[in-house]
Amino acid sequence: MSSTEMTTLEIQTTALTTIRGIVTREQYIIILEYAIEMGTFLSFWGIISNIIVIKTFVEMGIYDGVVVSFLSLAIFDLIYLFAGLCLMITVTLHVAELRSSIFLPIQPLGLSIYFTSIMIILNVINILTRTYIAIARSMCVAKPLQFKNAFTRKRSVFFLICFTISSIVIYSPILANMGMSMKFDKLANRSRLIWWESPARETVKEVVWIFTEVILPLTTEFIVIFCVILMSTSLRASSRFRQSSTAVSRKVYEEVIKTKICLKKEVADGAMKSVLPHKRSNKEVRVVQQVVLISVVYVLCNIPKLFISIGSMSEPTFTIGKQNAYLYLSLNGIRTHFEELNSAVNLLIYYKYNTKFRNTLFRTFRQCIAKR
Repeated sequence: MSSTEMTTLEIQTTALTTIRGIVTREQYIIILEYAIEMGTFLSFWGIISNIIVIKTFVEMGIYDGVVVSFLSLAIFDLIYLFAGLCLMITVTLHVAELRSSIFLPIQPLGLSIYFTSIMIILNVINILTRTYIAIARSMCVAKPLQFKNAFTRKRSVFFLICFTISSIVIYSPILANMGMSMKFDKLANRSRLIWWESPARETVKEVVWIFTEVILPLTTEFIVIFCVILMSTSLRASSRFRQSSTAVSRKVYEEVIKTKICLKKEVADGAMKSVLPHKRSNKEVRVVQQVVLISVVYVLCNIPKLFISIGSMSEPTFTIGKQNAYLYLSLNGIRTHFEELNSAVNLLIYYKYNTKFRNTLFRTFRQCIAKR
């Protein structure tokens, strides 16, 4: 590590104790303590719920691209929430240092930056996965004949692998310009492993974050909103057409009965069924409802991150190590709760709208009880 990087390290280590901004040190500690409690609860709940989701989908069988996408989303959410739990542990240690002035051999704040970076990478993967699911289902709803067999298991796996590799490659320049190094920490008055960043990291971060924190979320939000509107419109149009066609078919059937044509009742029933138009199965409708609700939750939970990212780029002091660092870290702590909620809520959605998922979940639960 160069002498310039060492100087940057010392500045970053002492920055949070010397700056004064909108949020004071005492307020920052209180906000962090709230964030720890809520974040730990959401992480535990999300980890348990996603383990249940993964177990249930595996029991159901990975038979199409939809299940592959939902299963992969649950796996990424699980890893994200586990990283979030680790982040809460490091933040707890960071708060303990601030309150007690007893310092650990490793800087907790530095570890928290690493876990935050892991969560950002996983969040990018989740954003791309949710967008892929929304696009796939909206195309199948709007143009079922053209896209019914377009999103297969193999294609879904291929896209998900591409999403993972791309997210890691995109964020790796930031990771390459930071690290943990043994150095004398003025704050702790001892040598310990503390976080450092190179002088080029801020420039690299600005370029990467413009894409990962602004362009990508904003673009995918518009795409997901469009897909939700398209799916909702297509379902309403299909429902209206089905209702009108059913009414006409029943009228024809009633006329057949009234004229007392020499047909058996069974034949008349068959005639009625034959004139009913092909309609979307209940299973397809429920899948679309799942995707719509998952997409809506994603859009709502992603809004705080957009505001914070735009604010960070617009205001130079609104970042780590600058005047409004406490405000920046506090808002990011709260923002993380929305992302954790987004990753933890899918079990309830699947339970509500996926009959096979619900039945498999009950069967698995009964089997576990029976084994005991």
